[in-house]
Amino acid sequence: MNYADQTRKCFIGMDIGGAYIKAGLVGVDGKIWAQRHQDVQRDDLGSLIRQIVAMANELSLADSALQIMGIGIGFPGLISARDSVISLSPNIPSLNGIHLKEILTDQLGWPAVIENDANVGAYGEMLVGAATSVENFIYISIGTRVGAAIVLNRQIYRGVGGYAGELGHTSVVPDGKACFCGRTGCLESYVSAPSIAQRVEERLTLNPSSALQIITDRPINAQDVSAAASLGDPMAIVIIGEVARYLGIAIANLVDFLNPELVILGGGVIGAGNVLLQLTIEEVRRRVLSPCFEDCQIVCSHLGPSAGVIGASLLARDISLRSHNSG
Repeated sequence: MNYADQTRKCFIGMDIGGAYIKAGLVGVDGKIWAQRHQDVQRDDLGSLIRQIVAMANELSLADSALQIMGIGIGFPGLISARDSVISLSPNIPSLNGIHLKEILTDQLGWPAVIENDANVGAYGEMLVGAATSVENFIYISIGTRVGAAIVLNRQIYRGVGGYAGELGHTSVVPDGKACFCGRTGCLESYVSAPSIAQRVEERLTLNPSSALQIITDRPINAQDVSAAASLGDPMAIVIIGEVARYLGIAIANLVDFLNPELVILGGGVIGAGNVLLQLTIEEVRRRVLSPCFEDCQIVCSHLGPSAGVIGASLLARDISLRSHNSG
């Protein structure tokens, strides 16, 4: 079977985040035919599984001419490479120890693939995004949580148990802020979307002239802060500068350690605008060894918020193809 010739065959890709589920009906070429977006039902296992199944079934009906071949899901947690069991799910604790792949394969009737969300984002960028001609790169996703994927010789490096890439829980501040993982000083506590929102909440009353004061009908998000920073708002500039500093520290360590060709920044926080990207690059430049910096580009994701959906579907496609060929 050659999926390149199967133009009416599709896969469903899902990206389950700490706040939302993004899902898409994706062709074998990575083109999205239909999309869905919902708040994630994170508090109850049964509700979450029903939500995943309902979204998948709804997408399967979006175009009756398309044949669904399988589903791939990117998930924010530690997934065992040995048996695909979710070993640790900090954002959705009800999934700890659950064999989600087996449950969904049984309920949907399609082959299911479960993979770490940063890994599927990297997979999408490698096949149809920013890294199509790159051998060695790092993909970093910054949203409700912070994750990373390491790609060496165009293969995702997973580590012995499948848990490599948990950049968000590397320490950047000794004895720093408490992290929900139970430790302190984790990168995620300084650069994630919730940490940016917390900074705004702590400082807004002390900055009555901030442009962010006009937002009263909803919570202020990273996009708002970045937009205010680009307009010269002093408080927003300080907040984005702090995020760039800690993110730059983490990236500089990775670049010196792995000497990659490319670092791709994805996720909702990076999608907030160009200010954070430029400040982060400057922070990396200050901290990294110059030959390593010269070897490496730092860019935003080419696939944007769709990276996880596209990558998950293409991973399901390729695992299905390998299974068919080996059989």
